[in-house]
Amino acid sequence: MKRHTRTIGCIVMCCGVFVILSLVLPTSFWWFMLGVFLFCLGISIMKRR
Repeated sequence: MKRHTRTIGCIVMCCGVFVILSLVLPTSFWWFMLGVFLFCLGISIMKRR
């Protein structure tokens, strides 16, 4: 149970950091980050198969 609570706390903390960064950083940075995320996601999906 403690591990589950720790995981939820980490997720909430990361979401809070993203909200604060979204207020500070320009939009073009977030499009770049989305591209990097999708690229890494595609690589991880291809490695699993």
